[in-house]
Amino acid sequence: MKRLALVILIAALLISFVGCAPSAKAGMPVVLLTDYGNDDYRVPRLKGIIYSAYPDVEIIDATHGITGMDIATGAYVLDLAAKEFPADVVFIAGVGSPANPDVQYLVLLTNKDQIFVAANNGLLTNIINDMGIKKAYSITNTELYDRPDSMLSSHYILGRVGALIASGRPLEDVGPEVSNPVMLDIQKAVVASGKAQGSVVFIDRFGNCLTNISGADCAQLGIKVGDTLQVTIAGAKVTMKLGTTYGSVAVGEAVAFVNSLDSLQLSLNSANFAGAYNLKNGAKIEIEKLAP
Repeated sequence: MKRLALVILIAALLISFVGCAPSAKAGMPVVLLTDYGNDDYRVPRLKGIIYSAYPDVEIIDATHGITGMDIATGAYVLDLAAKEFPADVVFIAGVGSPANPDVQYLVLLTNKDQIFVAANNGLLTNIINDMGIKKAYSITNTELYDRPDSMLSSHYILGRVGALIASGRPLEDVGPEVSNPVMLDIQKAVVASGKAQGSVVFIDRFGNCLTNISGADCAQLGIKVGDTLQVTIAGAKVTMKLGTTYGSVAVGEAVAFVNSLDSLQLSLNSANFAGAYNLKNGAKIEIEKLAP
């Protein structure tokens, strides 16, 4: 009886151990976010690769309009999108991942139980900072591929592996576990001496500039709706009102407001703020409240 009890105990421990190993659920949707654009072969080829590996997959296009090789913007938008999706989703993210045999690719499982397949180039920085890492694996298992190394490309690797994971392939099949993915050096906004210093983190297609200065940063400076701000950006000093939306000022005038993302946004009412001041992502900014 003692021997039987011991066998049962060992079996239970083994089952418990196996149950703790991360595994993908079959039938997960795939969300695509890339800098491939919509005018050449890359997006349809990526989708063909995914469907060939997993014909029943559901594919959701987040965006293919990230500026080419702009990893910081890709990291920001990927994080914004992932926050609104539930668990058990596979994100295939292709930004700044050239066809280079030395590029490392990752499968990352977050504490939210979302899975990301991407190049190990910093693209997952915001995801890791906001959601944490449960497990991360380097994609090294060439047995996952159905073509020779000479025909591998970034979108083939990402699409093939992402599709297999979405179909239920265990994460650990892709390769060895890693603990130190590449991270971008993202500086947080600083509030000191009556000023907030930060940077532009995203410019939308209308030229609105989203910054890493938050509503809490503005409150710390004692800034409230209706106050006048002096914004120093790219060497220019711009005076603008803190409003609640574009219509807080006349057409053509500059306005700042804390948007739904809790980001201080700099805009021109019915015009292009970034274009007017020749701004790019990463531009440094400083704001202060002007006396009435």
